[in-house]
Amino acid sequence: MEKPVEKVMIGIKDIMKKMGIGRDNAYVIIKRKEFHAIKVGRRYLVHEEVFDKWLRGE
Repeated sequence: MEKPVEKVMIGIKDIMKKMGIGRDNAYVIIKRKEFHAIKVGRRYLVHEEVFDKWLRGE
């Protein structure tokens, strides 16, 4: 039996859940460029570890 693949990159919905905020505020945060985010098509993605460190103030 295969192990489930762990998510490495998170998107806007994940940021909304982690922070308990709405979509508009999540976009404001990701567009501040305080951490590296990539745009794939219409989606913004952030490495989860990078986002978590930013969230903790590291």
